[in-house]
Amino acid sequence: MSLKTVASRPNTAPETGRMRETADLQLGSTLFGKLPLEIRDMIYTECWKASGLRQHVFIRDGSLTHWPCTLAPNEADERLEELQRMIQVQEAPPRSRTRTLLLDDKWAARFSSPWHEHWRCEEDMKEKVFDNEGTYQEHPSQSSRTLFLPILLTCKRTYLEARHSLYSSVTLTFTDLAAAHACLALSPSTVASQVRSLAFSLVLSYDTLHQHRLRPSSAEPAGPWADLCTTLSDLVRFSALRDVQIRLGLAVPSASSAHGFDGRKTGSVQEINSHDLGVNAWWQVRERWVLSAVRGMLARRLVVQLPRTEPTQRRPAWVRPYSYPEDGGRIESEGVPFRRLERYAALPPMRFRNDGRVEPRMDAPRRPVGPLFSTTSDDPGRGWTAKDRIRVRTREFQKAKRGLRKLVARLKTD
Repeated sequence: MSLKTVASRPNTAPETGRMRETADLQLGSTLFGKLPLEIRDMIYTECWKASGLRQHVFIRDGSLTHWPCTLAPNEADERLEELQRMIQVQEAPPRSRTRTLLLDDKWAARFSSPWHEHWRCEEDMKEKVFDNEGTYQEHPSQSSRTLFLPILLTCKRTYLEARHSLYSSVTLTFTDLAAAHACLALSPSTVASQVRSLAFSLVLSYDTLHQHRLRPSSAEPAGPWADLCTTLSDLVRFSALRDVQIRLGLAVPSASSAHGFDGRKTGSVQEINSHDLGVNAWWQVRERWVLSAVRGMLARRLVVQLPRTEPTQRRPAWVRPYSYPEDGGRIESEGVPFRRLERYAALPPMRFRNDGRVEPRMDAPRRPVGPLFSTTSDDPGRGWTAKDRIRVRTREFQKAKRGLRKLVARLKTD
């Protein structure tokens, strides 16, 4: 089902103006007649805490739904520890760039989870919403139900009072760009204009991240990532949104995705996809280009989390001007235009095989690498330093020297 189909469903939110005119004040009740609004807000807040202050929003069966987030703040991803343990235990060539590791079904699902570092939340959802045969249950267990809808459906006055408390207390978390786009950008939703805190954990392809910068003209679509940033900017400027956290990762395409390219389409966004196949690490991403879609007041409310480049990796000279400080920084010291920039340890790119094995690619750029495409010059070494050029020429000279020695030795034997 397309995003437009999800967003085009009729909006069932009640008309608040009409509700205020017809709502009964219920001054004879204990809740509304004797308790002040501050106490009632405290009661509502405790109900939200019992249901979970962080909620995942995702698409299931063509509709937007939610599930509590169980990931603790700043909790380390257990998959990194498991990957390190498997590399140490299972046999692999000591100098191999790729290591083939055998995974069981449980860890294979965790490493490939579309919920990324929130894989525990996905497991919890599947355990309580789906039965043992994998069939969706229309009425999940009692422990998985929340108090959001029961509180809002109590009466009109409760709905009008509790709605503001709900949207100001709960953080909506998105691990899917499609769900975020449907909820915030495409849907005429009343939730988007009232929510105060949003969190995103998105793993996107190279062309999706750069589409708004590489389109040939302004008439071409900027793409869902840029549209989402524009929507967030509008919510910060004109609505109640005050806290945004975006965690980005790179989706490495498989070799089979190459069949969808049309080499005859030059100068269009389709041409970017051919570069997508050569991307296998975050250091190849132009971070400043990607986050140039973040503008205005949104930058001052935004916490950005980007993958950390491991010490064994070295960014080529041409990519450094497009990257933010590796150790993060603040606006005053490093010139980072966001409230805060953080780096996190990301999983290495992985290739899952049909035999149940996974190949994490552990290598890094070991020589100066040219950019995936040239925007101002046909010289692939544009942006290299003098040391980079000397290193490349020295390596080429040594290679030619070895070839000459082999040729002389062969002539002598003949």
